[in-house]
Amino acid sequence: MVGLSLSDFIERGMDMPVRVRLRITSKSGKTITTSAYVNSGYETDQPELLVPLRLAEELEIWSPIAEEYARTPLGLGRVYIVCRKAVVEVVTDDRVSPHVEVCITVSEYEREVLISDYLASELKIAVEDFREGLWRFRDEPLQKLRKSEPPQYWT
Repeated sequence: MVGLSLSDFIERGMDMPVRVRLRITSKSGKTITTSAYVNSGYETDQPELLVPLRLAEELEIWSPIAEEYARTPLGLGRVYIVCRKAVVEVVTDDRVSPHVEVCITVSEYEREVLISDYLASELKIAVEDFREGLWRFRDEPLQKLRKSEPPQYWT
């Protein structure tokens, strides 16, 4: 699996992700709406969003303050930290979540936007079924299940 992104790993049927529609607004006011993968294994101690390099460029936030190597399901990979450069909110057909300020991490290799466990919690996302790709907002009734968004790749 060397040379594969997390998206490639998922496409091969090794995971059934939950994706939500996420609106990302940079501090400069540039806004992009994209699907984002809710990744409970992406554990952080602050609201963090991993974005592909091309999306960071389009959001005009490509000015890293640090570079580090992060452990992923595919091994070590270089990522760039661009903290507190955007706010995000989940957008559905019938509501918009409160916005959350995020620390952006940029990956040269990942093709999808990834939501960390901490950010998923702040956005009040409750995953109900990974296999079926079902989720809801935590304040909604258990019967109000939402379907996963299709993937959007930033290559």
